[in-house]
Amino acid sequence: MVILLGASSLLACDADSVLNLLEQSVQAHKTIRTEYSREAHSVLFGRRAPENGTLWLGPPNRYRVEAKDQVIVRGTDTLWTYSPASNQVTIRAGDLDSLEFGPAGFFGSLRADFVPVDCSAIVSENEEPQWRVRLVAKSEVAAIQRLVLWIDESDHLPAAAEYVDYNEETSQLRFLAYHLDQHKDAQRFTFSPPPGAEVIALPLKKTHRKSDSDR
Repeated sequence: MVILLGASSLLACDADSVLNLLEQSVQAHKTIRTEYSREAHSVLFGRRAPENGTLWLGPPNRYRVEAKDQVIVRGTDTLWTYSPASNQVTIRAGDLDSLEFGPAGFFGSLRADFVPVDCSAIVSENEEPQWRVRLVAKSEVAAIQRLVLWIDESDHLPAAAEYVDYNEETSQLRFLAYHLDQHKDAQRFTFSPPPGAEVIALPLKKTHRKSDSDR
């Protein structure tokens, strides 16, 4: 991810204060929609094909992620995962907080899973003032070990993110545009299986948080 060093006039930032602003900004909206792009690479897996998709958030916990190969929807207490290639839907109810990271996870799990390391004021490649916050996982066995967020100073929402999982795979995310409180987006947090899809109801099972590279 290419960035420019911040000008000397930019004040140093406090990581806790910036994360508070991020959380307040997210919680202030009924729905948030953004297009995202993701690239991932590692020594073990090589470079993965780029992924483009759409992310919907329904704070505090609901979300929907749509990409070419997968649709993931979290409602109030149900998680649906749909694979168009296999035309298969898996459904899990309960114990959902431990199941998802990926493009949606850090919008609602920062305080639970990570400790902020530092924060710096920078200028993006588009000459937008941003804060860059580095975080590390609280647990040595967490699926996501290191996380960096680039947060716009204007709206306090992430412009980009980079995270490293326990397989040392690095994922880079860019969020392209935010659409806030659109009435039609309020209906995106349920999922109806397509006709003919195989539906599998998974048993309730305690598990650690998984990265989207594990699915």
